[in-house]
Amino acid sequence: MLVNFIYLEEAKKSCTDLGIEVVLYKRNRFEKLKELISIFDHSSVGIEADQLDHMNFLKLRDFLKPSGKRIIGRKGVIEELRLIKDTGELKNIHNACKITDEVFEEVLGFSQARINNSSELELGLEIERLMIKKGGNGRSFDFVIASGKGSSMPHYTASHNKIKNGILLMDFGTIHKNYCSDITRTVFIKNISSSNKLRKIYDIVLTAQQKAIEACREGISCGELDSIARKYINDMGHEEEFGHGLGHGVGLEVHEGPSIIKNNKTILKENMVITIEPGIYIPGSGGIRIEDMLIVKKNGCENLYNSKKEFTILP
Repeated sequence: MLVNFIYLEEAKKSCTDLGIEVVLYKRNRFEKLKELISIFDHSSVGIEADQLDHMNFLKLRDFLKPSGKRIIGRKGVIEELRLIKDTGELKNIHNACKITDEVFEEVLGFSQARINNSSELELGLEIERLMIKKGGNGRSFDFVIASGKGSSMPHYTASHNKIKNGILLMDFGTIHKNYCSDITRTVFIKNISSSNKLRKIYDIVLTAQQKAIEACREGISCGELDSIARKYINDMGHEEEFGHGLGHGVGLEVHEGPSIIKNNKTILKENMVITIEPGIYIPGSGGIRIEDMLIVKKNGCENLYNSKKEFTILP
């Protein structure tokens, strides 16, 4: 592992008992890299093609040119190794999800007045504070805290606007020992009629999610799993309003492989960790998304969240 002085101590601690030699570079990492790989007879050097920017690619190429070594781009080498989680990784993910679950339960206890007196940004900050208090290491991504019509944008950016009565979509997560959590819950502030369009859409999204969760197991392809939820939503007349994939892998990054999307032939295997998050989004009205994290098992899956998903009106 080639590191700058800034990360030297941390790298040595991280690599304890892993059989990895930590090497310090003082000025130019490519110069040191050239020195290290000169002992190998190989004529080519593989790089993670989607992780190296163009400027650094040119620098690396120029440093390697005198040695006659060529660069070969590869994609997903490390990511493939990370798809299936080991026992330690699963423990950290469990703990990250436990923290997230507990925080959502606390939010469910917030009064309507407390919510209405908060802006979207303030509520996001309060959620992050609670997660840190419970042992999380901050947020795992930029939260989506969307009130009212803003919820129709899947990656809405929270604002200083006060949270209004009606729909409130919250997509958030934390980090525990480098591993991420990710959850989405959609709730309502003040009662709405059972005939309300968004009330009916909530039931459709929840049923679509439940169908996918019931089908999740080792051996099913990502595309098949996506199609189960998507077909139900399409059959209910909302084909054009579910425009993103059903889910994604979670681990050291909140978005990693495998992608649970249409036509992805990747087969799910035991101890992969994925999300199931169907949604329906109506511009001008609002959106509903419900998201859980699952551990894929031989004959099913384990849902990492226990917090309620039934249609909920905050007290």
